[in-house]
Amino acid sequence: MILDSILLALNELRINKMRSFLTMLGIVIGIASVIAIVTLGDALGNTTRNIFTGSGANQIYFVVRQKSMKSLSDYDNMDEDARTMRDSDKVSYRVFDELESVFGDRLEGISLEDTFGTAKVDKDRYTIYGVNPCGYAIQRNIKIVAGREFTNEEYSDGKMVIIIPDTTAEKLYGSVENAVGKQFEAEMSHKYVNYTVVGVYHKDDNGAYVDMILYEETGLHFVPYNSEAKKTNWMNEYFRGFTVVGKEGEDIPQLSEDILNYLNQTHYKNNDTYKMFSQTMQSVLEEAGNVANIVKLVMSAIAAIALIVGGIGVMNIMIVSITERTREIGTRKALGATNGNIRTQFLIESIVICLIGSALGIILGLLLGSVISSVLGVEGAASVKGVAVSVLFSMAFGIFFGYYPASKAAKLDPIVALRYE
Repeated sequence: MILDSILLALNELRINKMRSFLTMLGIVIGIASVIAIVTLGDALGNTTRNIFTGSGANQIYFVVRQKSMKSLSDYDNMDEDARTMRDSDKVSYRVFDELESVFGDRLEGISLEDTFGTAKVDKDRYTIYGVNPCGYAIQRNIKIVAGREFTNEEYSDGKMVIIIPDTTAEKLYGSVENAVGKQFEAEMSHKYVNYTVVGVYHKDDNGAYVDMILYEETGLHFVPYNSEAKKTNWMNEYFRGFTVVGKEGEDIPQLSEDILNYLNQTHYKNNDTYKMFSQTMQSVLEEAGNVANIVKLVMSAIAAIALIVGGIGVMNIMIVSITERTREIGTRKALGATNGNIRTQFLIESIVICLIGSALGIILGLLLGSVISSVLGVEGAASVKGVAVSVLFSMAFGIFFGYYPASKAAKLDPIVALRYE
């Protein structure tokens, strides 16, 4: 009986191909949306966890902000009439030495990074970025492909050396190998600078999603933070912000709180306008996760609406089908078919329509999820659970939206049905 009903349902779909496809379209779009959202959500979640468990997990960013602000990014409470920040409101090398003395056993180091300026070579411009050893070590996805990294002496003495990206090496010197040992001659802030290329690096693409939450600049040209160019023209003795790198296994939120309390109870205790704020990578990723969850909920709601519209379409087409097949129903009843037989037949037809639409939706959803994940630079696949839930939803919609038309067909009077024109 069930097999016969399935064959009848497939035959009806074959006879009315276009109408059946348009009926399924809502189900296809809804299921595809669900699968794509699940795929993308899993991919973003996995990437976020990988970032947090990677090299960035032990970094804490400290920055000076107005006391009126509740958090580092609470710009709504920023006082526009507050006095301008002075050097005395910032932190100096003396503070860094103090932090390493007090928290040295818990720190990997204090990262100093800063954009020195833009160097002009012919008509092209290149970002010159000063780093200390810790600042260079926390750069993500950097691999030396020719030459070497800076030596400790080059860092401490501020030698005029530079590590450039492979794209610059190929453009200026023809190849990464040819660049090593060559002079990087440039004009920067109306002054002539001359660095020796000691290394060439390649940086793997982080992907759009990682770049969005980590705000990493690309194409940087690294020089020692104490380089002569910095000393003579751009040297910062005071800093609004800096990055602390905790040791492996350290409780980073607790370390952040301890350093923050220390700075605010010593250096900023009597400051009338400014104090220190901190932000861990975990909090950044949590914020990104919250945004991703909101987007996921909104998209899920849209997918649910599409499924409901698709279900209503199935109900509508089943009612039309019953009207067209009234004489057939009367004939079957005259030959002994029960109300239960008729109801089962049309319920199965409704379920078959939804299942076929679900299958097409799953295929489309997997493709969409894969494409979107690839564009964002994240890796993920739809879970078996997500696919199974989609199929169950499809069957439930088939039963829910097919029950009324099926019951209507079952209740038809066979004599009236046979007389129907």
